[in-house]
Amino acid sequence: MSKKVVGIIIGSVLLLTALGVYIAVGSLDMNRAGNDGTRQNSAGGNAEQTAGVEMKEDGEAKKVSEGGNPFGEKVKTPLSENLMQQYIHAMSHQKVAAKEKWSFFEITDERIDYLLNQLEINQYKHEATYEDILTSWKEGDFSDAVSDHNKVWRIQEGTVGKATGLLSPKEEEAYVNKQKSEKR
Repeated sequence: MSKKVVGIIIGSVLLLTALGVYIAVGSLDMNRAGNDGTRQNSAGGNAEQTAGVEMKEDGEAKKVSEGGNPFGEKVKTPLSENLMQQYIHAMSHQKVAAKEKWSFFEITDERIDYLLNQLEINQYKHEATYEDILTSWKEGDFSDAVSDHNKVWRIQEGTVGKATGLLSPKEEEAYVNKQKSEKR
């Protein structure tokens, strides 16, 4: 065989291999993406949900994409116990006075509903605590927000930032307006 024929055969094999890899990788990505924009992982059922929250000029959270995580983060669902705690804890900061607050997420009905839904699809060690807190908040009752914050804070083994009282409506508004971003 001539060098030219060998070169054509090797070139063809490499081209077909590259094409096969390209198609296989593309096929994997198509199979992993759900119709709603979530990405399925190979463990089955868990999904990364993408952000979907921007801050409006008045400081209120605004949902950007339907069906995603209203906290605006890519996370796997169902939420882990740790993440459930972080979200509740960060939301409680809107309502309580404490020497230190490192996280903040504005309390919205959408976020409360999202977390309540997570309680339905997963089991948590402190599920009853989360459900009590979120149910009260869903009903618009924040009178126990100090206790709610401190329960989660203790579960997280907090040492700094214990809630000491409820913020007045004016203090709460000032706190929310002062926040430049939402973070856990």
